Amino acid sequence: MVEIEDVRNYWDDNPLSSAAIPYALHTPEYFEFYDTLRELNESVEFSYRLHEYGAFAGKKVLDVGSGNGYVLSRYAREGADVYGVDLTPTAVELCRRRFELMNLDGTFTVASAEALPFADETFDCVCSMGVVHHTPDTEKALDEIYRVLKPGGRLVLMVYHRNSVLYQVNFRLQRLLTRKTMQQLVNEVDGVGNPKGDVYSRAEFTRVLHRFEDLDLFVRLVQGWMLAPRFTRRIPNRWLRPLERRWGWFLYAKGRKPALPEPAG
Repeated sequence: MVEIEDVRNYWDDNPLSSAAIPYALHTPEYFEFYDTLRELNESVEFSYRLHEYGAFAGKKVLDVGSGNGYVLSRYAREGADVYGVDLTPTAVELCRRRFELMNLDGTFTVASAEALPFADETFDCVCSMGVVHHTPDTEKALDEIYRVLKPGGRLVLMVYHRNSVLYQVNFRLQRLLTRKTMQQLVNEVDGVGNPKGDVYSRAEFTRVLHRFEDLDLFVRLVQGWMLAPRFTRRIPNRWLRPLERRWGWFLYAKGRKPALPEPAG
């Protein structure tokens, strides 16, 4: 059984993508390099379509698992009143530093996705990108997100996709070659020692999100290394884009908390 402390300890020691970034934490170069890496996976244009940043100017937005503040800084730059929670002090300090460098305002708190420190129906939008599948009780985290969303509020999530090239081809081959379990391979996408990662099919994630309405689920991201490591440099990623909508590794979900019914009479 994975405990929340196991997850906290891993991510505090291994901030998001830090192993791939050749600059010290909290430096401007660190954030610039991270942004370049992220935008290889999610273009700026895609990010704006996904999050609808401009639609939340003057409204309250929460990022659950705010990482180093990339997504929240875009909401803030478009005029949102932004809040970030993360399980680790390291991530919270990274968020504060990014916002300082960008001269933006935001509120950041160390907290678990399974126990959000906010009153019911506080936020107009809650996003959580690549986070809820790492917490020990994912459904509890989703219940908390539902609780703090206002009626009619926007939900934006990303988790890992079971029916992806990475899981169904690469991991199954690796399992035969390395004798690792599928669970180990999913965990190790985020680094050796990561205690928990989950994958979902569209149908599975739809069931988990049953309390939300107007759900739109879609997948993206196929890269050469997801087929096999030797393909990393031999196959341009643009050649793989036709596979993304069916076999992508990132499973996104957008929806809304049901609005309050109209008063009778």
